[in-house]
Amino acid sequence: MKSKFAKFIDNSLGALLIFAAAFAVMRYYTTFDLAVFSAISITACALLLSSFKSKTAVGKQKLSAAATNMFYDFMFMNEQAPAKLLHAGLIKLEPTAVRRGAGVYLNSTAAFCCFSPPNKQTVARCIAKAKHYGAKKVILLCNAPPQDAVDVDGIKTVYVSGENTYALFASLGALPEHKFLPTKKRRRDILVGVLGKDKILKYLILSAAMFCITVFVSRSVITFVCACVCAVLAAVAIATNIVKLIKN
Repeated sequence: MKSKFAKFIDNSLGALLIFAAAFAVMRYYTTFDLAVFSAISITACALLLSSFKSKTAVGKQKLSAAATNMFYDFMFMNEQAPAKLLHAGLIKLEPTAVRRGAGVYLNSTAAFCCFSPPNKQTVARCIAKAKHYGAKKVILLCNAPPQDAVDVDGIKTVYVSGENTYALFASLGALPEHKFLPTKKRRRDILVGVLGKDKILKYLILSAAMFCITVFVSRSVITFVCACVCAVLAAVAIATNIVKLIKN
């Protein structure tokens, strides 16, 4: 997840580009003052829509964080543990559900837990096991769906991934016991993210844009200071990445 400062830089650069494009178009049809006013209005509307979208994404990230914690807990358990929990939760609703190894079988459907993105061989082995026990439908519960699907005549394969997997385990009361916590990011790690390699070009573009606005448009001390700050951040980011490269 991006830090607040990184989001600020991305939004600032995006707003500046939107303003420049809108101003260039409107200036062709109207006066300078009206073009500036129109460009500011368009930029403000774009940022407002972006904020609504980011609030929706925050709600999704909360569920995604819970799902991530579930997958993190399963990493410390044996391969059959997810199937045991799934079977324990499912048998309360469907007493005929049975578990065979790492698979849970109900009627003609088999469910397997593959929390790392499964490859073709893993999917094929799950299908082979399911077919051995007479299943005609295979459900693969995974962290992320595989890049290459395996299609077998007579057997339907369904992939349930991410938040949908978490929702299934949560609805059955089959979540693992939360014993381990990932290390929280320190302030130093956040600072390293701010000075990441991907930020250098953004700092340089933002600095150049602010400098051009200062020289050709506003003649303002504020925009000149902003240009200098962005240039300093770009220089520090370049130096930091050079030091990393030398150490490595």
